[in-house]
Amino acid sequence: MPFLCGPKNSRYTYTGTPCPHLDLALRSDARTLGDAIREYETHFNVQVTPMLEAFDGDLENSGKYFEFTDLSTGGARQAVDIHVVRNNEEICPKQELSFVLFADDVVELGDLAC
Repeated sequence: MPFLCGPKNSRYTYTGTPCPHLDLALRSDARTLGDAIREYETHFNVQVTPMLEAFDGDLENSGKYFEFTDLSTGGARQAVDIHVVRNNEEICPKQELSFVLFADDVVELGDLAC
């Protein structure tokens, strides 16, 4: 059961425990990155879609980032990068929605990191 974290439940939100933490993480039954994104969307009333254009016109960013839309706040949008933390390693699956998740993975929808 992977952990899902993002703009609505960041591992860096202060909760009284040292950051990063999993205090606010959503536990998921997702088996793939695509399943995890759909579950996050449903739980938090957001939309997460792959960016089709290169971010900021930089062609090296093509096929890497996602657009995060908060439907509960009138459609506020931001670019996010999705990383998977597995055994203290950080993996950037880019937009590979079929990326297989393991039970203890942490899926983080966060700042543009790479």
